[in-house]
Amino acid sequence: MSVSRTLTASAICVTAALGVTACSGDGSSDQPFKGQSADQVAAKAVAATRNSESLRMAGKVSADGQPLTVDFHVDTQKNCKGRMAMQRGSADVIHAGQATYIKGDKEFWAGAAENSGGRRKQTEALSGRWVKVPVGDSRTTGLCDKQGFLADMDSDKSERKGMTKGDVTTVNGHKALPLKKKKGAETITMYVATEGKPYILKLHQSGGDNPGTIVFSDYGKPVKATPPPAGQVIDGTKGGKAAS
Repeated sequence: MSVSRTLTASAICVTAALGVTACSGDGSSDQPFKGQSADQVAAKAVAATRNSESLRMAGKVSADGQPLTVDFHVDTQKNCKGRMAMQRGSADVIHAGQATYIKGDKEFWAGAAENSGGRRKQTEALSGRWVKVPVGDSRTTGLCDKQGFLADMDSDKSERKGMTKGDVTTVNGHKALPLKKKKGAETITMYVATEGKPYILKLHQSGGDNPGTIVFSDYGKPVKATPPPAGQVIDGTKGGKAAS
């Protein structure tokens, strides 16, 4: 169960590794989810999270040794509004209707130009402007796809072995049951809501090559994603001309 590909999609091919596994230890009898093993709790949490109409995920991880910060609010209709920051700049993202809009700073577009073989001088024109990305552009495939973000979280059930329940704590004011596993230098913890639906509230990895934390919130809340004003948009579907 991995969140790395979730963040990869969010960051347009910037890879982060924050694995999550679950199972084993039943914990004490006075805990929530009485009679359910950690793997059963984790499975319910993954299912509830994937079935939610919308969610916000925000966090900071180390992706191949480089810092990556994301904050995205997405829903099942692919409406999305968020922001990502990397070593090479930052960008705001909106997906509304069938269009994706990206507003990056100078460093973001400079990095994008280098990666795609584009011309660096174009970064001046793009910096601080909303760019409408052509439909089907491979660079933004899955960028605001909530289900795509989470699809890999339970793709390999063999990874859900060896976790144990911890003591109930709180995450952003909500009671949560931690499910923890230590593997080598890594300690991985999934925090599951104990009240209401068993949503994942937080994923945390300490140690290892890619430590980081992702917090999940705003389950079921509408995503307020609207296209930017036309006068602020450069239409990438029309060769970079201003939108009309």
